[in-house]
Amino acid sequence: MTTIAVNYAALADGQEGLVATWNRIEGHLADLDSRIAATADMDAETLTSYRALKARWDAAAQDRQTVLQGLASLVGRAGEQYRTVDATMAAQFG
Repeated sequence: MTTIAVNYAALADGQEGLVATWNRIEGHLADLDSRIAATADMDAETLTSYRALKARWDAAAQDRQTVLQGLASLVGRAGEQYRTVDATMAAQFG
């Protein structure tokens, strides 16, 4: 017989960790934006190069954030589904 063991706390911690990571990344990117905005002594060529690179970073960051949000959602749903199945199975014995 196969046994499936689910650690609900680990699922919840995993979901919370993914959300926290997403929030940290967003915070770092916002901080970077504000620091660059406050840098008035950048010459035009440097600023243009930075903005081109930043556009690529932003696209990659958005993709990464979408993946992290999706993973957090999936982990949360998996925990909910395991709990539902567990409760349903337990009700059959009670």
